[in-house]
Amino acid sequence: MGTRFMVVYVLHEVVREKRYWFIYIFLHLLDKVSLQDSVEISGFVGGFVILPCSYKEGKLKTEEMYVFWRYKQERKVYDIENGSALPEKQDAVFKDRIKGFPSEYANGNFSLKLSNLSLTDAGQFSCSIPKKLKKYELTLLVKAMPTTAPSTVSTPKPTVNTRSSSMRARPEGIVTFLLLFWSFVFCTISE
Repeated sequence: MGTRFMVVYVLHEVVREKRYWFIYIFLHLLDKVSLQDSVEISGFVGGFVILPCSYKEGKLKTEEMYVFWRYKQERKVYDIENGSALPEKQDAVFKDRIKGFPSEYANGNFSLKLSNLSLTDAGQFSCSIPKKLKKYELTLLVKAMPTTAPSTVSTPKPTVNTRSSSMRARPEGIVTFLLLFWSFVFCTISE
């Protein structure tokens, strides 16, 4: 809460001067970026995980559905252009192991299912929606299958650590409203 108070205070001072609107916009964008944290996903060798990516700020038109999944910023995991998946653009490492959910694209859900996990799958994944200036990052952790006695063999379920999830509901709308409201109030008072 202290950071937001400081941002509002700085905005008050900046807006009061009226000459520095570019700083106001910069701080406003900086505040939005700071709300995005990383997601951590865990899975087991041979199992599967769901890599989450969803756009919930409105409906996307088919021509706006450009979504690019990348592994370590360089390998092409999955591309969606004009609402259609393009598996021919995939890196060979992910061929036949990635499944999208095309029926969910209209709802803004661009999550993927990554099957047959291996230890080499561990690392940083990103989902970019460039036409909406959104990028989500997540870290995949892959663990060796635990060894248990034959009588108690069970298949572990993949887990999602949402403690620092950028996919959770964020108060961006409220922060934006408050920043604009107080900017207006301070401008009016200072005149």
